[in-house]
Amino acid sequence: MRRIRSNSSEQGTPLLRWVTESQLEEIHFATLEVLERTGVVVDHPEALQLLTEAGCLVKEHRVRILSWLVEECIRLAPRKIVVANRQGQRVMPLEKNRTYFGTGSDLPFTIDLETGERRRSTKRDVELACRVMDYLPNYDFVMSYAIASDQSSKVSDLHQMEAMVSNTTKPLIVTAHDEINMRAQLEMACLVAGGKEELRKNPFMMLYSEPISPLVHTNDGVGKMFACFEYGVPVVYTPGILAGATTPVTKAGSIVLMNAEALAGVVMAQLKQKGAPIIIGGGATPMDMKSTVTLYGSPETLMNYAIMTQLSQYYGIPNFTEAGCVNAPVPDAQAGMEAGNGILMAQLMGANLVHDVGYLEGGKTGSLSFLTLCDDFISNARYMGGGTPLNEETLAVDVIDEVGPGGNYVAHSHTYEHFRDEIWVPKQFNRLFWEIWEEEGAKTAEDRSQQLAQEIIKNHTPESLAEGIHTGLMEIIAETEERKQAVRRKQR
Repeated sequence: MRRIRSNSSEQGTPLLRWVTESQLEEIHFATLEVLERTGVVVDHPEALQLLTEAGCLVKEHRVRILSWLVEECIRLAPRKIVVANRQGQRVMPLEKNRTYFGTGSDLPFTIDLETGERRRSTKRDVELACRVMDYLPNYDFVMSYAIASDQSSKVSDLHQMEAMVSNTTKPLIVTAHDEINMRAQLEMACLVAGGKEELRKNPFMMLYSEPISPLVHTNDGVGKMFACFEYGVPVVYTPGILAGATTPVTKAGSIVLMNAEALAGVVMAQLKQKGAPIIIGGGATPMDMKSTVTLYGSPETLMNYAIMTQLSQYYGIPNFTEAGCVNAPVPDAQAGMEAGNGILMAQLMGANLVHDVGYLEGGKTGSLSFLTLCDDFISNARYMGGGTPLNEETLAVDVIDEVGPGGNYVAHSHTYEHFRDEIWVPKQFNRLFWEIWEEEGAKTAEDRSQQLAQEIIKNHTPESLAEGIHTGLMEIIAETEERKQAVRRKQR
């Protein structure tokens, strides 16, 4: 099956702004007040030492960060971060108004493509999702999508890394259980890239790590981040919150707390290494007060993401956000509305890394057919984000005069020259008359997306790793598992 490559030139011109510049400044000052008055908890010894030496007010693990230091570290953080693909090509520049879409990580359940059964996710599901995303043109980066729950829990994240790098050449965002496993993944990345210096020059992976809301920065979370900076690997350090549970229930209050957590990460990153490639943002979801469910597809979530995106642009730091993730348990009309709204808003806001595309059931369940269907949603959003070209050719005043009143534009050369650019064509939506639709099998968009996913899995072969690399990856996984087992035996 012929592979379709991503085309970053399709990035649109964002048009949407949710709050004013003065409102962003108000949020920023509220954030500085939280960091200076309330502070954060930091459980990482080196980070505590760096913060102390920088003049922060430190008492045991509680750190109050002075406003001038926050603003100085914002200035030190890079405005642009370039991420490569597995082949070392610098394909993903994270800069203002460049939007890239990808999946999320660690879904515990998968709707089986063949049987329709909802079951526990396995490493095979990671492999298949990566193969599908490797083919589809509108996915720019890849996360594991599923959890490799059939592998040892000590190193399941390493198995996910191996499955990802073996089944796509696109840039990766990885997760890691702890600093030990993060360093193992960095070793794996060096093996794939051809050495530490090659990885540093053209990093093809990023780490996703989180503080724990509210306002706690863990030893492992910071340790993983610091390990990546030693290799020049960018880090997404963003909170994942439940408004009303781990942050204030008000949208503005949850944004202030999230921003405080993210900026504390920026400070620690820049104290560790000036210019450390850090990406901010976060998962800004409220909690349903009736069911305690995380509301991925709610309007409040999208409104929060819009402001978090504007904040990152205000600071000039690349951002990480979510879209295409829904509360619907299956790919139905609700899923389409929730996913479509979020994807379009992210494109129009100019968000950088937009993850969790294709999530069902509030981030618990994956479906390859829905993942495939979302490729069309992204295509639609990018088309709309491109805006309406206005020039002498597109205004068509001469053509209107040539055709005249009562004329026909179908046969005019202007129509032939421009209709491919001016009319968006989906891959999986139905636009047929009823009778023709029935004659062709009366397939729904979900039917088409399921068929396409099956065809990709059957016919698309991702570019293989160089000889010997896969064996080396599995050796690193085995060595890390043995190391962890040895530590556990000592602890007994």
